[in-house]
Amino acid sequence: MLVLISCLPLTVAAAAAANSIIPLRILPLGASVTFGVGSSTGNSYRKDLRDSLAQAGHQVNFVGRRKNGDFADNNVEATSGFVISQIAESALVATPMFLPNIALIEAGTNNCNSGRLVPDAGANVTKMIDTIFHASPGVTVILALILKNKIAEQDACRVDINRQYTDVLAPRYQQAGAKFVLVDMRSEDGPTTADLFDTRHPNDVGYRKMAVVWNKGILAALEKRFIIAPADNGIPPDSESGAGASPQVSGGSGPMTGQVGAGRPFAAIQAAGSGRRFMQHFRIYTMLGLLWLCMFW
Repeated sequence: MLVLISCLPLTVAAAAAANSIIPLRILPLGASVTFGVGSSTGNSYRKDLRDSLAQAGHQVNFVGRRKNGDFADNNVEATSGFVISQIAESALVATPMFLPNIALIEAGTNNCNSGRLVPDAGANVTKMIDTIFHASPGVTVILALILKNKIAEQDACRVDINRQYTDVLAPRYQQAGAKFVLVDMRSEDGPTTADLFDTRHPNDVGYRKMAVVWNKGILAALEKRFIIAPADNGIPPDSESGAGASPQVSGGSGPMTGQVGAGRPFAAIQAAGSGRRFMQHFRIYTMLGLLWLCMFW
């Protein structure tokens, strides 16, 4: 039986910082951009994003059935040329297989290659997102507005797809309180046409800018306390996935993991001392308009 020892008031910023210790199992979904076409290393945005998250103290593991890039944790679920329906088929297989707690979606670019508008793009991506939510309970979905294109007709199509995402798709999930974040690859942080390798794929500079935008989306999800610890999928992470990323308990031997949520376990800290092991349990509650960190034994 757990016995309450004490509670301390916790700022929102501290709660967000505590949330950062949750392991991030990320499923990158997309086509050639997500795979890394135009990148000198094949890394796409993935390595830069991973490095930023790891430097901030996150334990990161990219998942997917394919590999591309010059880093160990280079799993990805993306195939060049895929349109929305094909990316959705990939998501249907990969999501229940890997059980990510974050899915990053960049979809719709290849639907615009003909230069014609795609009026059902938003509806089809909505179906894909619903599938992901169903297949991996607790997952947070982060959808990107698609990149700029140097060909005017194709870019007009992309602008229209982005309008469907912002005006119809995003409000649907936001009003439902879903774990959904929309990020803007056309913002001042995202790639410009000067950052393209060709007419549509980013170069290394463009991919670094994409990583910045994705990172902001993940931080926003953490601040909203959307992200919870991933479920056990029976698949060991890549050897690099925890390197330098899992914060250690001072004087202890194991990583700190957990989740933040009202009344939910926030961290289980396992440490070694004097030949014995012990567990401390913490939970966060909302009381009197404040967040409280409570310790149990």
